[in-house]
Amino acid sequence: MNSVPQDALAPLNAPEDFLLPVSFAQQRLWFLDQLEGSSGAYHVRLPVRLDGPLQFAQLQKAVDLLVERHETLRTRFESPRGEPMQVVASELTIPIELIEMADADRDAMAARVAELSNQPFDLKNGPLLRVYLLRESAIRHVLLMVAHHTISDAWSSGLMFRDLAAFYSALTDNRAPELPELSVQYADYAAWQRDWLQGPELQRQLDYWQQQLAGAAPLLELPTDRPRPARQSFRGSRWSLALDETLTADLRTAARSESATLFMLLLAVFKVLLARYSGQRDILVGTPVAGRRRTELEALIGCFTNTLVLRSDCDAQQPFGDFLHRLRDTALAAFAHQDLPFEKLVEALQPPRQLSHSPVFQVMFALQNVPWEAGSMTGLEISPGEIAPGEWAKFDLTLSVTEFEGSLFCNFEYNRDLFDQPSVARLAESYEYLLRSVTTNRSRNIADLDLQSPDALTAQIRQWNATAQDYDSPPDLFELFAAQVRVRPATPAVETANRSMNYRQLDRASGELAAALVTAGADRNVPVAICTSRNLATPVALLAVLRSGAAYLPLDPRFPSNRLHFMLADSEAAIMVTDAGDCCADFGGTVIEVDSLGELVRVRDGALEPRAIAADQRLAYLIYTSGSTGRPKGVCVPQAAVVNFLLSMAEQPGLTADDRLLAVTTLSFDISVLELLLPLAVGGTVVLASADCAANGEALAALLESSAATVMQATPATWRLMIDSGWQGKAGLRVFCGGEALDASLAEQLLKRSAELWNMYGPTETTIWSSCVRVPESPASITVGRPIANTQFHVLDDRQRPVPAGVPGELWIGGHGVACGYHARPELTAARFVADPFSAESGARL
Repeated sequence: MNSVPQDALAPLNAPEDFLLPVSFAQQRLWFLDQLEGSSGAYHVRLPVRLDGPLQFAQLQKAVDLLVERHETLRTRFESPRGEPMQVVASELTIPIELIEMADADRDAMAARVAELSNQPFDLKNGPLLRVYLLRESAIRHVLLMVAHHTISDAWSSGLMFRDLAAFYSALTDNRAPELPELSVQYADYAAWQRDWLQGPELQRQLDYWQQQLAGAAPLLELPTDRPRPARQSFRGSRWSLALDETLTADLRTAARSESATLFMLLLAVFKVLLARYSGQRDILVGTPVAGRRRTELEALIGCFTNTLVLRSDCDAQQPFGDFLHRLRDTALAAFAHQDLPFEKLVEALQPPRQLSHSPVFQVMFALQNVPWEAGSMTGLEISPGEIAPGEWAKFDLTLSVTEFEGSLFCNFEYNRDLFDQPSVARLAESYEYLLRSVTTNRSRNIADLDLQSPDALTAQIRQWNATAQDYDSPPDLFELFAAQVRVRPATPAVETANRSMNYRQLDRASGELAAALVTAGADRNVPVAICTSRNLATPVALLAVLRSGAAYLPLDPRFPSNRLHFMLADSEAAIMVTDAGDCCADFGGTVIEVDSLGELVRVRDGALEPRAIAADQRLAYLIYTSGSTGRPKGVCVPQAAVVNFLLSMAEQPGLTADDRLLAVTTLSFDISVLELLLPLAVGGTVVLASADCAANGEALAALLESSAATVMQATPATWRLMIDSGWQGKAGLRVFCGGEALDASLAEQLLKRSAELWNMYGPTETTIWSSCVRVPESPASITVGRPIANTQFHVLDDRQRPVPAGVPGELWIGGHGVACGYHARPELTAARFVADPFSAESGARL
């Protein structure tokens, strides 16, 4: 380790009110004050409880002597040429402000202390120290000293109270205070620092840090409760965690056994926690050092604290013990180069200036070993005062660990713009569990260290997935429609621009077509292609296929012919229902032509033999993915999954017989299942928009109004199309949005134009929507909501183990909506559809 710098540090002997150089730390703090405005984030607070007969006059004299002893307490800042300079007043009186707090309870006192602590300072005019005395009674007081960080730091707070106590006791006892003379003042140090840290020494330290931080990740992306705002507000709070004496002793033992300090062990575990929560390997954490490596500075009040950046590669496959050893080496090297001010490092690295986060690092760790001795004040009993949870946070997250009476106390200070308290509480729980883990087994890889107890994970899984619902209904999809036919035969079932069918008519037409399908060979799990325009033929054909026992294969006649041919060939479909005579004209199977009402026109027999899809369940449909990631995959969706989906959707978001749903989605997109079948399952009405109308924002908005629709489902792209065309909204409309990510900006626009907005989420492989959530007014962020009935969500790591809430992972979906697999792709099915280890049902998959 480098030796302490020995260059001469001598008094400047500058005249009174002379402009003096500032330290590098003061320069940066002054710059931040100019850039961001005065902020309580840079206040140093020390509340102390004083019980006993306090002599106010003697306390004021003690403050006067304290200010006289330390020039930095008489300092303010001028900037004659745009750069800060110190000005030290020859004399300055800091009056104690007496505040009556009679009958105040503990919380009220702590809140008042917090309020006083956040009063802004004026760096130009000063003073930069305030002293308050909050009086509960004649013998109960809280002394609060608040200084701006430009003139003080955490170490200085202890010195400030130590000197004040010495002066007060001496005055009360009518004796001279026993304090040694100060050989130098802070301004002397600032001038020395600027003179010493230049040339070869500056370059030596810069070289080390630039090499150490080259190519570092600019931002630690912890999972937050809200998106990061464009500008930091520094609004903070804190969450506290106490580690018992046994764990504290075990941690000390574990550190010694690895030839590390307690600081190194606590930091190593914290970094593992950050890596697991962020999913990043390159972890940078700031840590403060006292910056008082010379004896002349030990008793001096001022801003000496420096910040070191400790960088670690958190390779998940390395044993924790090895990681701790590497961190120990990193920390020792950093402490050997601790004299380079963080301000100079930022200046050298020149990271892009981002008002949204602090430069270089965003998370701080500190093991507090600041010398604070209660000492004695004549006639008074002294104890630490309390302050309400801090309203300021300089960083995204700061973990401060303090030892008291054999136990460790962890304070998690967090930015309230990013985190809610429950999220930080979960992170703190994970930290404690990790600490307990490494006391017993440090040979485990970082990836294998558990972040939560098995019992806690089990409870979490059950809480998230309390979705069991026993629907008293048949698994036959067509029967849902048939039940409505019996109840409301004359109710409008489907409407287009100029045609309509009631439930009885739709039932009759689908029955005739189903008979033709059965004659043509339609049977259980046989794929029957439906290639129709968006008219009444579509719902007739869909119901007819389901009625025949077959599974429908949706084809959009507007798709490229090569895609249509691929799906027909890959599915081995032998029957097609179409109202477009030229749709796949060379199809070799049986073609059943219908008109725009779904009425049978003719049947043309082909040579293909129907083949059943290999599946364990009766299928509702075989639908192909887009193929955007390669070859399109045919997803085999069972009837039971669709029935569960429809019954769940009928409850939430909810649909009734009084609803009219405007259907705008092509049959080849699985969300059309909700549009076509959900209204028919509850006795409502489907209003079919033509393909041309669905692609035109103005026409779609006009149809939405003229059709008296109460519900419309569409992708965010379609909703934007309508808004961009001038759509102003519809009173009473319920908006379902899914298929793409819904951003907060679009959500706000939709909320202004509708009665309700629901965000829907789910992949094709788990039957349309697997979750939904009603979006609240003024949403900060949009979630995918909770799983629907009989559906389970699991967030798993790369080894398919559950992760605690807030830790990133892959979403795996289980339950009744899981499809049978991919048609004719057994290897891919086996890879994507795996056994569900969380379910008690035989054969359950994720």
